Amino acid sequence: MSKSTDNTISFFGISRENEEYGYDYLERISKVLSHGKVLQGVEVSKFERNVSSLCNRSYGIAVNSCTDALYFSLLASGVEPNNEVLVTDFSFIASASAVIRAGAKPIFIDIDKHFLMDLDRAKEHINEKTKAIVFVNLFGQMGDPKVIREFALSNNLVLIEDAAQSLGASFESTKSGSLGDLSCLSFDPTKVIGAPGSGGMVLTDDRNLAERIRSLRYHGQVEKGEFVSLGYNSQMPSLIASVLNCKLDQNQKWFNRRREIAQYYIDNIDESITAPVQIPKCCHIYHKFVVRSEKRNDLKNYLEENSIQTMIHYKKPLHKQNLFQSYSFDDNNYPKALAASKSVLSLPIHPFLRDNEVDYIVKKINNFVNRRKKIIDQ
Repeated sequence: MSKSTDNTISFFGISRENEEYGYDYLERISKVLSHGKVLQGVEVSKFERNVSSLCNRSYGIAVNSCTDALYFSLLASGVEPNNEVLVTDFSFIASASAVIRAGAKPIFIDIDKHFLMDLDRAKEHINEKTKAIVFVNLFGQMGDPKVIREFALSNNLVLIEDAAQSLGASFESTKSGSLGDLSCLSFDPTKVIGAPGSGGMVLTDDRNLAERIRSLRYHGQVEKGEFVSLGYNSQMPSLIASVLNCKLDQNQKWFNRRREIAQYYIDNIDESITAPVQIPKCCHIYHKFVVRSEKRNDLKNYLEENSIQTMIHYKKPLHKQNLFQSYSFDDNNYPKALAASKSVLSLPIHPFLRDNEVDYIVKKINNFVNRRKKIIDQ
């Protein structure tokens, strides 16, 4: 990999993707506009089949967002007020806010070294109120499906897989999206397969759960004109589905490029910067490439001064968010999540990064490290 770029390196590759594939997307959109069924058109059912097949699932139900997917999954699986739901302490807020929407209480669990829920810690919080577990595949990789399933089964818990960040990942023969009673996907523009807007999906092998989700996404309807329960309006537009179907044709190429960039980072960034570690037997798709540094803020500022955009995922563990302060969680229960929030930094990683840009990022990170070593040696 060669010479650096003079332009700012964007954290996201959306504009480059649209520049390269925009004509194909517009062609798909034009077909939708021609037939006129902009909601629940054939493109939506095709997308549901495509994704459920990709994830080895029997049913896929497209909705407006992964936030709705999580909420509907909790409702459909019988989570009620006064129930408790186990959730990782280190994730995007939707993983836990959906629990509150369902009237239940989120019980936050500390993380392991891979940023995934520590099931040994989770075991300590099981009681008669515990109804479900939302297991989050954070940053693009999965935990051991056998261990996670056994934990849910032995504790009589509904298992909901939050696979918003891991479409395309796998653990041995188990694909992300196939782990739980229900699995939830995101097609937010920032995801590995991103919508030109918003989108989500619930995956399941249970016909009754699938029918319940379908009813929830459209006003509680069970058949044309028959509404039997309180539902919502959470439809994926046909225009969105048409573009996402087009993107699925590129998914393997894009996943491979992410992994190629990640490996270059791992092989070449100074070892004093802690790179993510792939779990054995897991295929990590690097939705985010998250490094750790005791000088995280200084590193972030240095990279921005050198025209490299970075982000922090996440600045606060969930138990520290104001939304959850009424629950009075104890910081002492979350040492790893708190430590992560102070040290993590996400580097640009998307299929449209150029080789010279990846090389430039590595060189600037290593320059930062070397400068600090010289200061310490003086």
